[in-house]
Amino acid sequence: MEKETVRMKMKEILESSFSVPSLKEAVLTSIEEHTKQSDFLFGRLAGVHYQMFSENMKETERIAAVVELMMLAGDLLDDLVDQDSLEISWRQVPLATFLHVVVGLLLAGQKAIADLPIDDYKKVRAQSYILSRLLQSLNGQHMDVTNDIQTETDYLQMLKKKSGSLVAMACFVGTALAGAEKNTVIIEKYANDIGIAAQIDNDIDALYRWDEKNDIKAKKKSLPVLYMLASKRDNLLKQYFSNHIDYNELYAQKEKVIQQMEQEGAFYYAKVMSQIYKEKALQEIEKLDVDDRYKSALKTIIL
Repeated sequence: MEKETVRMKMKEILESSFSVPSLKEAVLTSIEEHTKQSDFLFGRLAGVHYQMFSENMKETERIAAVVELMMLAGDLLDDLVDQDSLEISWRQVPLATFLHVVVGLLLAGQKAIADLPIDDYKKVRAQSYILSRLLQSLNGQHMDVTNDIQTETDYLQMLKKKSGSLVAMACFVGTALAGAEKNTVIIEKYANDIGIAAQIDNDIDALYRWDEKNDIKAKKKSLPVLYMLASKRDNLLKQYFSNHIDYNELYAQKEKVIQQMEQEGAFYYAKVMSQIYKEKALQEIEKLDVDDRYKSALKTIIL
């Protein structure tokens, strides 16, 4: 499955979904920016699962494109909610247009599924998975932005909802459209593990990118931060989270904050936890009753 082919399918879906020139231009621009930044993980997962259970190649790229459209909508909304740095082009777009793009991407994706030349029952199943997993992710995202995290257990449960459910959505869209009814328990398990591992990696990355990501300023308790807050030693993050210093004081010492996290082992611990979840996912994939070439394809995506 070629990334360029998926990109063209995404544009094809959007070209037929929008008639207002300014809105069409905005959504098409979003595709170009998404293509530069994304490895199309979710689309690839949907495509592999469709092929894995149907061995039909014909609609693979379109199914991948549909999933990537919905993931792009979620990414844009997440950046707005998290107050992360949006691409320069989006800063110049009115909020109404931005929201129309997000909603339009979701609706265009759903319509593209409805238009697939696939049995209606299979399409209904796929759309049911989309709705249920997006709702789970919404709940997880709300836990994250409202700082409703106190312990590592809370954090991992939030990741399961926020990220694991999105990976599961991508996997189940392909599975449902292929008409597969078995292996769902196994797929759910490794999808959650993949999502948790990926989000831990993203959270580690965000702690090095203060000017682009709002995690520290918003006092998000990611795994490395929780590790530092539980430390018996005093550190700058403890002082910040207990309101003994403000964000400007913390930012002025950001290099020291990162140094403390590295020396204390916070990043190392988080990376080990990420690897544990990747290993768990690999073990579940081995249990699938499918051709080994598809297991290899899934492992390649994870690693």
